[in-house]
Amino acid sequence: MDKDFKPKSKKFHLYRKTFVSVLVLAFIAGGIYGGKELSWKELAPDEVAVIVNNLTGSIKQINRAGAIVYYPFIQDIYILDKRELVLKMTAAEINEKQPQGNPLIIKTIDGGEVVLDLQIQYILNPEYASHIIQNTGIGDVYKQKWVYDYARTICYYCYGELGIDEFPSASKRDAKADKARLEINTFLEPHGFFLTSINLTDYRYYREYAEKIQERRLADKEVEEQKTRAKAAMENQRRVIVEETKKKEVRVARFRGDCDKRIMDARGTAEAKKQEAEAYLIKATFEAEADFERLSQEAHAVLVTVKSEAEGLAALRDAFEGNGSRNLVRLEYAKRLKNAIVRGVPIVRSGIEVPQSIQRFKYIEDAPKIDYSRPEPPDAPMVSPMQPGPQKSD
Repeated sequence: MDKDFKPKSKKFHLYRKTFVSVLVLAFIAGGIYGGKELSWKELAPDEVAVIVNNLTGSIKQINRAGAIVYYPFIQDIYILDKRELVLKMTAAEINEKQPQGNPLIIKTIDGGEVVLDLQIQYILNPEYASHIIQNTGIGDVYKQKWVYDYARTICYYCYGELGIDEFPSASKRDAKADKARLEINTFLEPHGFFLTSINLTDYRYYREYAEKIQERRLADKEVEEQKTRAKAAMENQRRVIVEETKKKEVRVARFRGDCDKRIMDARGTAEAKKQEAEAYLIKATFEAEADFERLSQEAHAVLVTVKSEAEGLAALRDAFEGNGSRNLVRLEYAKRLKNAIVRGVPIVRSGIEVPQSIQRFKYIEDAPKIDYSRPEPPDAPMVSPMQPGPQKSD
């Protein structure tokens, strides 16, 4: 047996260790390189981003402005524009594939052909960004697959419902544009698109159609002018008839008014005379009755006055009889004395004489109170309140 023999298992372990070491170094180098290649993108406010992880297959949607960091080899980032975009289908859109432009050529309901220049404005719903990437593809594929195809097809048959002579009417064109927009949104909203407006910027006919349409417009214009002239003649005739009828009615009404005025004046004059006579009769009757009543009242007043004076004299006479006359004199005397002011200057000797004024007022205070409201008996003596009492001698 050879002493230098080595078992194969040792070589296998050696190969495995070498492979693992190389793999580890490759992973380390890949991590270092990936870290160096770590990239970022700035997301504008009118953009939405979709990040696809190539290892796990997960999809992340970012709908905010700012910087987005991602691994270029491990992750893919797709940015979609969520602004209001314009899809032009006009003759001015000339390129290599469409050297004649890209207008919409439709066939009208009466068989004519019309060339339309359309501008379709639409927006992308940012919530459907990941759905659009998965179902439509990356880039601007959705513009051709969804917006362009649906808009072109639906506008074709919506505008085709018009006649070739109805295109000059803006209201009819706008009605068909609104109809096409509603139908397109019905199909595209589930896929994340919404059309805001469809603008028909221009429409053209083919040369033969344009000539025929111009001839028809001139003929229609001549017909309309003839109709307008006939209508004006009829209106003039109707106006003249109305004016003459009004003149006749005015003259008849004026004559009738004159007759009625004369009849009313005569009736008014007769009625005025009659009312004047009746008023004079009523006035004379009232004046006579008033004079009779006035004289009767005056006579009655004179009679009452005379009777009152007689009764007053009789009462005065009775009052002056007996104690009544004395009581009247006392009452008048008391009224005069009520407002009288009595002043006196006593001249006495101190300690010997009493002032007479004090003694007189004392007598007045001690005098008996007389009730003038009750008559005194006929035999009562007449006493004056100012009569001094007996004087006290020294």
